Order: sequence, then structure tokens, then C-alpha cells
Amino acid sequence: MEKWDARQSQHTAGITNASEHNLNIVTFESHRQLRDTISELIYLTISSTLTTHDLQQHMEQQKATFGSRFTAHLTRALLRSDQDERDAVVWLLTQYNEKETLAPLQQMAQNEHLSRSVRLSASLALAGMGATQEMQDIPRRVRLYAIS
Repeated sequence: MEKWDARQSQHTAGITNASEHNLNIVTFESHRQLRDTISELIYLTISSTLTTHDLQQHMEQQKATFGSRFTAHLTRALLRSDQDERDAVVWLLTQYNEKETLAPLQQMAQNEHLSRSVRLSASLALAGMGATQEMQDIPRRVRLYAIS
């Protein structure tokens, strides 16, 4: 029993400040909340009747809450194994259209260590954002719509 008590005091001695311990818990909770938020957005995209405008507002609220971490986690969500979820993330990234996502998406699209489907999803998100060379070479033309 004495050895157990000694180990406990050694572990407690390693924590020099209670606020550091609380900070780690807060950081963990924030990270978990962000992960849950990304999962909720993906779920809403796949199975909801929310409008595009509503989803864009929801993403802007999350960006205001989490900052650049939201953008990074949304981009990393392309690494999910489920194709429907990846498709939802591509759509979300296309609607979000944030400049911060361009460099990570380009890296993912060119990283041969990632699966082909993940690279394709990253490329599709880039094309949807108009960030590929092919999309930039297309001349912009005026689209006319007929309303009857």
C-alpha cells in the first residue's frame, strides 16, 4: 500500500498548478465540442431539410465560436472513411468557400499517401471553390435565366 501512496504523490507532484490541469480539461472539452459540431454539420447536410442559407449561417456561427480551428477541422473531416460523409464535407467546404482551406486542400489532393477517394474529394472541393487551374481558365460568362 505504501508504494501506491508514493506513486500517487509522485503523480500529484507532477501537476504543479491546478489551473494548468483545468486548462487541459477545458481544452479537451472545447476540442470535443468542435468535433461534435463538425459531425452535426455533416449529419445536417446528409439528412436535413435545412436550406443552404441556414447551413451557411450555422457555419459562420461556428467559425465565430471556434475561429480557425473550425476551418482546420472541417478540412480534416475529408479523411472520414464514409463516402456520404466525405461528399457532405465537400459540399460544406464549397459553400463555406474560405481561403484558409485552399492550401490544406491542395496538399491533400496531391498527397499520394492518402487514399484516392480522399484526394478526389479534396480536388472536388477545390474545383467547387473555383481554386483549380481548370476552373480559373474557364471564361466567366453571363448566365441568362428564363422565368415563366
